[in-house]
Amino acid sequence: MDKLITKFYDNLFFILMILLDQNRLQRILKRMAYQLVETSAGRNIDLVGLNERGYSVASVLEEHMTKEINIDVSLHQLFVDGTAETSGFTRKNKVLIAADDVIYSGKTMFKALNHIEELYDYEDVYVAAVIDRGHRKLPVEAGIVGVEVPTKINEHVDFQLKNNKPHQVLITKINPE
Repeated sequence: MDKLITKFYDNLFFILMILLDQNRLQRILKRMAYQLVETSAGRNIDLVGLNERGYSVASVLEEHMTKEINIDVSLHQLFVDGTAETSGFTRKNKVLIAADDVIYSGKTMFKALNHIEELYDYEDVYVAAVIDRGHRKLPVEAGIVGVEVPTKINEHVDFQLKNNKPHQVLITKINPE
């Protein structure tokens, strides 16, 4: 945890902490890509990024897997906003990896997996998340995790993008004193 920033806004005291800077975030994503390749045992992969930030994570993972490790990866984006849509999944691939920036209660991931019609056609399905906050409400476990950060309920993890690429991760704590 690199830096602590405090701000006062509208009678609330915010404490911001930089959890992951850009360099550390890139190292974590590269390590996760290698772990995903090892877990998939060289089989072709359908990689699904959830919403905007999950897709940015998935695109960086895909870059590492295809350029550095030379494995066949089909990249997809899935919007989970009440009307999730799936398209373009290739039934030739044997492994499905659902990637997101932060996993918390498990609701987003659970909803996404339920909307993938081809889910049962895969030999293996894995969940990957850069940040695991804990506090699950649903039985969804991320098998590949960049960093486990047990947070409190009044804390928020802010996964920030810059030019549609993962940039940094902040933890914000609201102290209503």
